[in-house]
Amino acid sequence: MSDSSSSVARLVRRSAPQTTDDAPPTGRSDRTDAGSGLARRIGRVVPGSGGTGQWVYVVGAVALAALAVGLRAFHQTQAYELFMDEVQYADVANSFAAGRGAELFDEPFYLHPPLAFLYFSLFVTHPVDHMTVGAVLGLRPALLVFAFVNTLLVVAVTRRVVGRWASLVSGLVYALDAFVVRFDSRVMLEAPMMFCVLAGVLCLLVAVERETVPARRAFLVAGGVFFGLAVTTKSTSGLITAVPLMIMIVTAWGLRRREAAGVLGLQFGVYGVYVLIVLLRGDIGWWFDQTLAGTFRAVGLIKETGFTAHSNSPGFVSRILANLSLFASSYALIGVAVCYALYLLLIGWRTLRSPRTRRRGAHAAPAGGAHGRIRAGDPRVSADPAEATLSLVTCWLAGVLAAILYTGALGEVEEQTFYLLAVPSTVVIGLLVTQAGRWRAPWRVLVGVAVVALFAGSLAGWWQVHTTRDDAYARVIPQVFAQVDHSAQICLGEQTAQFVMPGFGVHKLTSLDVARRNDCRYAMVSTALSAQGLANSSTELNAELARDFPVVISAHGRTSGDLLVYDLDRPLPGSTTRAVAPDDRSLPLTGPA
Repeated sequence: MSDSSSSVARLVRRSAPQTTDDAPPTGRSDRTDAGSGLARRIGRVVPGSGGTGQWVYVVGAVALAALAVGLRAFHQTQAYELFMDEVQYADVANSFAAGRGAELFDEPFYLHPPLAFLYFSLFVTHPVDHMTVGAVLGLRPALLVFAFVNTLLVVAVTRRVVGRWASLVSGLVYALDAFVVRFDSRVMLEAPMMFCVLAGVLCLLVAVERETVPARRAFLVAGGVFFGLAVTTKSTSGLITAVPLMIMIVTAWGLRRREAAGVLGLQFGVYGVYVLIVLLRGDIGWWFDQTLAGTFRAVGLIKETGFTAHSNSPGFVSRILANLSLFASSYALIGVAVCYALYLLLIGWRTLRSPRTRRRGAHAAPAGGAHGRIRAGDPRVSADPAEATLSLVTCWLAGVLAAILYTGALGEVEEQTFYLLAVPSTVVIGLLVTQAGRWRAPWRVLVGVAVVALFAGSLAGWWQVHTTRDDAYARVIPQVFAQVDHSAQICLGEQTAQFVMPGFGVHKLTSLDVARRNDCRYAMVSTALSAQGLANSSTELNAELARDFPVVISAHGRTSGDLLVYDLDRPLPGSTTRAVAPDDRSLPLTGPA
């Protein structure tokens, strides 16, 4: 085996006999484990003799999952501002609960597949006619299930390639990561999608550990089904499931080409069942139009939203800098994980181009080994399952990086895009910590300090988010319903309230002339969203409103800044602006909600 191949093997081979507390998951004596260095050191603190070590490990994993739930549940409805996508997803779930199928505001909705909406609909006990703030926030606890299960899956996936304690480190990173917590705490599609992705990866990892084709087949089928369910939850998951499988088909690395092609076919087959159901419902035209538009956005032909949109939306760098105080540890995690994943890919590529053969695709491992070609009819698949699992994880990371790089260069980049990278990064940290356990003392200490700093930064970001209120809409909208005539016309300088104000006449606020043409009695603006270019009204218009009209309802939040409702029929004393729509009815001036 070449030197570069030996570098990979060092991650999964150990020179000393295995200790009981870090025995391989399958219990096979020939199975090598990647976590020897770190596991032995931690094993001195948490002894692992016989079954006790396994129970400590299982209890630790469950405790991490419970911690993940607690971190996300604490002030869940107050810590994150109402997000426009949440309102839309909640409305689709409400439509399913009411028996109308996939509808968004009474029109067929096929921009995203239905699986997550079907799940959310299970938590809609009383479908509503129109979406409200309370109905949206009431669905947030439904995501806590995925916080628990996904933490266990991260631990289980990492455990296939490293030792017990390193896998628990990965689970702790997932549980604490402030960026991941943010998406796991709101009515978004990322957490249920990642559940299917992680479950599929775990099935494939278990499959490559099996020594015979029949033993592998069931897990390969399960992996393909889970990958198909991921795409039927959110289409963009295909970037981090189908692309890795294509890499395996090309390289025969991790899975045999036939196996990878079969898993990919199953993935498409599951999604095909969904398309067939749409066809039988007679909505194939809606599906085609909306899915095609979504595909064009994904490949970059249409850029309506995100950091690369052709609008005044904030740029990628500006958003990173704005969120640095909250997500610095998350950004550092992603950066380190990407660099280490590239290192693994470089070693793997050199292995495929082994000096022994001098040709691509001829593997350095012995015949029948992790990268060896299997003769037709040979029931033996791999003599080194540990190296095969590492190869499969490396292919997965390669697909993730390729998808993110393409999206960043040509596609439509949104914050959600980096969730696809953040979760695999937690698995990479387990590999990095394991290898660092074999380094010399100064470097081990440095990595240990960095990991502790990562945990501390994640906790600090979580504390900052979950102990301050960021629910301006939840405080302002109910007051509007309680104090404003429901027949009133309201101009909105932001873009979310329109979906949770049924009964009111709402209009886009771009100038006072627009308000006058529509006889708008009130105007609602968000100072922070306007400053970021994410609102209808400009900062200049907001300043004009503040100079000429009184605030009657207000609330402050981290995301919206000051969410203000102005009375346009009551100009301030000394103002030269006339009332927009004169009316005798006026609201009393109020302080912040």
